[in-house]
Amino acid sequence: EHVGGDAVLIPNGVNCAAFADPDPLPGYPRSGPTLFFIGRIDEPRKGLPTLLAAMPRIIAEHPDVQLLVAGPGDVAEVHAELPADVRDHVVLLGLVSERDKVRAFHSADLYIAPQLGGESFGIVLLESMAAGTPVLASDIEAFAKVLEYGQAGALFANEDSADLAAQLEVLLTSDERCEALRIEGFRRSREFDWASVARDVVRVYEAVLQPGVKVEADFSGQVFGRFG
Repeated sequence: EHVGGDAVLIPNGVNCAAFADPDPLPGYPRSGPTLFFIGRIDEPRKGLPTLLAAMPRIIAEHPDVQLLVAGPGDVAEVHAELPADVRDHVVLLGLVSERDKVRAFHSADLYIAPQLGGESFGIVLLESMAAGTPVLASDIEAFAKVLEYGQAGALFANEDSADLAAQLEVLLTSDERCEALRIEGFRRSREFDWASVARDVVRVYEAVLQPGVKVEADFSGQVFGRFG
């Protein structure tokens, strides 16, 4: 629009291999369903209040459900504000290392992404899918695109805790649906693996270089290598 010519959109990448380790947190997996959320817990835009508002409905149907919550913020304040009937079902992990984030994905049956908006992409969704954990996310446009509008991950109406609980109930009572999402999500995450993204970057470089000039690159998922 501004400089003319065709634009090439290359998405953010994720190192899928880093999320393949199936080592869960101590004490997991559990006999009951485990949900996982990660994000700044004192940032309303991240949607944790919407998820917590849905918990009483979820607990009523699944008394053994547990929600793992990770991310920076005042853990003590959030814990104190939890309703009594919800408090025993929520584990506040606080800020976790990258290693423990991967372990949390492998400890959960479902990853919940209730963000309200302002998200330009959905790296955390891809991380969950790369770990083989199905995703239930708000239907904001950035998330819907990553999840292929419901094919690679389930969606619920943004800011609607009742719909979150309803869609989660569908997943918690359908192993077949969860397995389908796990497979489709895993496939989708590979499209954003750095090995794939790096090749797209190389193609752009080669398209603007002189004919016959090749670009050297390392597709290991760690570095791009040399361009020249």
